[in-house]
Amino acid sequence: MIYAGILSFGPQSLREEDLKRAVGDFAETSPSVLHKDSLVLCYGKLSAIQDLDDLWENDSSILLGRVFEKERSDALDKETFKEQSLLSTEAVLNQVWGKYVYLNVNNKQLEVIVDSTGQLPFFYYPFSDGSILFASDIEIIFKVLNQKPEYNWEYLCSYLIYSNRSAIQTPFKNIFELPAACSLKITKNERKTIPFWNPLHSYKNQDLQEKNAVSILQNTLKPWIEPYKNICVSLSGGLDSSALVYCLKELVTKDQKLTALNYFHSQVKSSNELAHARQVCKEMGIELIEVDASNSLPFDSSYKKRPLKPNKPLPGFISLKWLETIAEHLPTHEASTFISGHGSDHIFMRPPSKKSTADYLLEKGIKGYKKQLENIANFYRDPLYSVLRENAANLWSYSFSHTNQKRNFQKPMDEIPCWVKQEARQKTSQGIIHPIYAHLPKKILPGKYDQINAVYEGLASIHVPIDNQIDPTYYPFLYEPVVEFALSFPTYELFDKGYDRYPLRKSVSDTFKTNTVWRRDKSQTTGLFQLGIKRNLESVLSLCLEGHFVKLGMVDEEGLRRTINLIGSGDAKHLCPFIHLASLELFLRFWD
Repeated sequence: MIYAGILSFGPQSLREEDLKRAVGDFAETSPSVLHKDSLVLCYGKLSAIQDLDDLWENDSSILLGRVFEKERSDALDKETFKEQSLLSTEAVLNQVWGKYVYLNVNNKQLEVIVDSTGQLPFFYYPFSDGSILFASDIEIIFKVLNQKPEYNWEYLCSYLIYSNRSAIQTPFKNIFELPAACSLKITKNERKTIPFWNPLHSYKNQDLQEKNAVSILQNTLKPWIEPYKNICVSLSGGLDSSALVYCLKELVTKDQKLTALNYFHSQVKSSNELAHARQVCKEMGIELIEVDASNSLPFDSSYKKRPLKPNKPLPGFISLKWLETIAEHLPTHEASTFISGHGSDHIFMRPPSKKSTADYLLEKGIKGYKKQLENIANFYRDPLYSVLRENAANLWSYSFSHTNQKRNFQKPMDEIPCWVKQEARQKTSQGIIHPIYAHLPKKILPGKYDQINAVYEGLASIHVPIDNQIDPTYYPFLYEPVVEFALSFPTYELFDKGYDRYPLRKSVSDTFKTNTVWRRDKSQTTGLFQLGIKRNLESVLSLCLEGHFVKLGMVDEEGLRRTINLIGSGDAKHLCPFIHLASLELFLRFWD
């Protein structure tokens, strides 16, 4: 669903017709308009077949998106929502989960809440009188305003050095975002953003821990897939995607088709898990779509026209040809959903945090502590004294800290390439982070703090992709029920017997009587990136060396040229910063 709206505190030059025109320029269906007190909301769909978002309304509130009841694991009933108009925001939203934006209007005050994944975004432009223009997409805001965008270089330089961040700032000046799992309260004289969802509230919840990962996953998958005729899983053959296939096989009905898709390169061993994917599909008796990567490498040309310009830079921009290739294998004549196992690494912590041993000592004491140290030391192949010394520092910090822990974004200077000039480094801001970090308690277990970091990094990585804006990829592991289940465990219970993500592995293995989920190896895509750069070297050099950052003197041209040539020749040093820069330049090309 796409939408735009105005909350007015005074006479407005913008009209309802401006909203309808801007949304209508992109919507396949005719936009609808809803009035509630001082709020005007216009909404539509990019596809009548594929876009399954909906709208719920009662006397005081509006819900947009896809919303499910926690108790029944079913789509939220519209009559149920109508009856909740007198309940508090917390009482209403504690009963649901999903992909949604919640709007509550009361006496010229607006409260907006975005669910814990942020896959239906909320961007806004404030006026001097306190009024705001808001929309699901930044391009719609500029359409309504009839303005040209002005770039926010503080945000863009921070992305270059620190990668994705969920924050209030955006790549454009005077355009702001309500981050995932946050509440925005707006009055004429004030705008206040605070976290709505507490990542610590499920910790050691006995009711949650008595359940298992399979039941939680299936309760999350079941209502999501219900309206689709075709369900396709991105299957690498690893633990996370395999777990989804096992869970889904029991959920699909006779009139639904479940398939899996594996993306591989036959000549790059590190990027080929086809044999494992075949084994999972053989066990489950489902079709495997095998997609050869050789004709859709990173930086291969992409010509598909997309409905809207991207809201933010994403590393996936360099792989648009690959995303197009995947889309070609999905049906377009009836409703289909593409499901990814991405996110399990973040919530269940792969690799395990070394600080989990400090959590164990603080909660369990000295008994069994040596075994915990040995397990982590063996996993990382570190000397025992090295892990012990690191934990001593963590324990000291935990015991004697008198201020809120601050997330450390400052990288050692040797990790930042020398071709990133001081001009770019000076424009970065460590304040471009999720608001949760200003509201966490003063003392959090060291390993648990690492897990919270990992969760928010995972959420920042799944912004709506430009390749599939109509019905974005579904990430079950990053939706509230599964995230809260993972956060309920002590960090030292996420790793056992030499295996990470242990609660997930054991639950899938025990439930489906399979050993396929006990493999430890995992593919990586570095080889594909290097092949893509080598094959498209001329266009890559043009993109980066003739781009904004070089022209503005924030990146050294010759140093960057050397790095690109080295990566194309097989040297992976500074690959990540280069991908950040390339995806930034691709993002800016979309908007230029």
